[in-house]
Amino acid sequence: MIQHKTLAYILGISAAALLSACGSNNDNAAHNEVSSETSRKASLEAVDSGAIINGSDLVTRCPDDKILASPVDYKPLVFAAPEGDYEGWHAKNGERQDVITTESGLQYKVAQKGLDNGASPVGGEVVTVHYHGYFPDGKVFDSSYERGSTIDFPANAVIRGWVESLQDMTTCEARTLYIPGDLAYGPQGRPGIPPNATLLFNVQMIGVTKN
Repeated sequence: MIQHKTLAYILGISAAALLSACGSNNDNAAHNEVSSETSRKASLEAVDSGAIINGSDLVTRCPDDKILASPVDYKPLVFAAPEGDYEGWHAKNGERQDVITTESGLQYKVAQKGLDNGASPVGGEVVTVHYHGYFPDGKVFDSSYERGSTIDFPANAVIRGWVESLQDMTTCEARTLYIPGDLAYGPQGRPGIPPNATLLFNVQMIGVTKN
């Protein structure tokens, strides 16, 4: 069950306005077929450690031993955006060798690779994640880690920066997302989040519910 209050910063101003606010999203993440014997053996090992595998041999639940226990495990680099200069902040952040910048302007750093035979969400398939949301200066505004519980929600029903990243992630993958304002809340901002603010999230894909 989606916890609307605890997801306020990710989902938007209200759950009722969520789908219209998100607009149309490209369902561009298709899961890959796993056919090699090596992948099948990895799947069997994943079952032994608590993972769930669907009929196409894709692991849909991250084994317990691969779940990151704390935001500290992501080892993110945190530095403030001087006087709200988020554009300049992103330019500097993008110069780091381990940071990937996509065509949309989303930036991310892989903290842990996903499983080779891990599932990816397609469209509105429900994902289970752990996340830790904070500003460039390190100030936390929302965190499932701090609440001690993962959350479930449709992968296409979140802010644009999340949608783009989630569709490209596989089970167990962990990333630090550096989301520019136009892929988050834009010029309108929201209570507690300044207009055009860059938002950072440590996110791990714990599970995917395949349709």
